[in-house]
Amino acid sequence: MKRTRRAILGLVGGTVTGALSGCLAPGANGGDGGTTSPTHPSPHTETDTDDEPPTDTPDGLPGDLDRVDTPPYDIKDIECDIDDSGESDRDPLYLCVNMASEPSLSFEQVSTRGTLLADEGLELTPDSNADQLYATLLTDADDIDRFETDSGDAYDLAAGTDFASHAVLVVQTGWGSGSILPRLKRIEETEDGIHAFGCYTQPCVYTDDFTARSTVVRFERPGTLDSGVVSLTVDPSTRYNVATGEGVVTIDQSE
Repeated sequence: MKRTRRAILGLVGGTVTGALSGCLAPGANGGDGGTTSPTHPSPHTETDTDDEPPTDTPDGLPGDLDRVDTPPYDIKDIECDIDDSGESDRDPLYLCVNMASEPSLSFEQVSTRGTLLADEGLELTPDSNADQLYATLLTDADDIDRFETDSGDAYDLAAGTDFASHAVLVVQTGWGSGSILPRLKRIEETEDGIHAFGCYTQPCVYTDDFTARSTVVRFERPGTLDSGVVSLTVDPSTRYNVATGEGVVTIDQSE
């Protein structure tokens, strides 16, 4: 098992399993006990097309998807109403509420802070003004060696996979509070593989750490699994799309 880079991320930890419900209380998911802050600003961005692969390449997005687009379903933008105890009744998964959950392959997921993978994926850089995404498929038992560590629920979910009937999708997003995690709601079978749909959690109170966020998803293996696409709603008017195999995708928020 590899034990390599990202010592700088060693201070972050914590895992979220299952669907989130209710709002995070102050101090929840606080890593090293960091303080909490009010609602995390949602990104409103345009993509830097110079860095995008052509859409007709095997590793690029399908031709009908842009890097940044609008969620194709209605989202009610719910404001935070935080009471004296620092809590709110807003569902942290409100961005996913009206998203369709079918059709979908069966799947399980564990979301957690950090990057998880050893020699690939997100790597902390001085440029914190950009959002980054990375997605990859694990399709056989040898792929488990791509993980950086053998501890934690996310690793355990992947390592317990029967690759004859299932496969694993790893999705990484960055950078910011570890309370804002990627979560999937459905995984559709496509002609070449899968298309996964989900959203960012948006708690009214979030931790003030600065980290990557990951979700590890074990899913029912479709008939063909050559590629994957992930679409994540990040705010009521913005969705990010990334394909497996195209490397780290950077979306510049300054434009």
